[in-house]
Amino acid sequence: MIDIFFASLTDMERNRILNLWQEHGAALVLYARRKLGSDSGEAEDIVHDAFEKLMIRYEQYGGLGDEQMKGLLFRIVTNRCTDRQRSFRFAAQIPPEEEGWEENLADPAGRSPEDFVVSADNIRRMKSVIRSLPPVLREPLEMKIFEDLTTGEIAEELGITEEAVRQRLSRGRAQVRILWEEEEHGSHR
Repeated sequence: MIDIFFASLTDMERNRILNLWQEHGAALVLYARRKLGSDSGEAEDIVHDAFEKLMIRYEQYGGLGDEQMKGLLFRIVTNRCTDRQRSFRFAAQIPPEEEGWEENLADPAGRSPEDFVVSADNIRRMKSVIRSLPPVLREPLEMKIFEDLTTGEIAEELGITEEAVRQRLSRGRAQVRILWEEEEHGSHR
């Protein structure tokens, strides 16, 4: 999922995300490990989720300065750690006879059954949301995300200027965010 959002960003936005990852990624993982009290892969997952959230809402957060962006990432990680700790407390309340059932469904990559289903479902939903866009917005977005074409290549393919491609990608991403959030919250126009 994160690849889809990363690919939909402009080169400048991608560079900024990469710089944030290089500068603060290790510190965020260490912070999450301390908050969770473990050295499991959950800290990396939480940091991954924080960067995904940042990319999903980049148009909202992109105007923040680097220090504000760093603070935002730490706040997202803090909130995700708190959510994870709450789920641990809930899991500790499961009666012993019910414990262990999920181990039979374990994924070799270390994902839980819920993670696998949610991930596959999110990919299907995202593709569906993108397909629902009008062709003028859908085509450049699909070329960028699924074919990994540059802005120049998309412009040449569609016979439009690079600026028009950038505008359509921006409008397409904005529309995808709106449709995704509407679907997430069950609201319809």
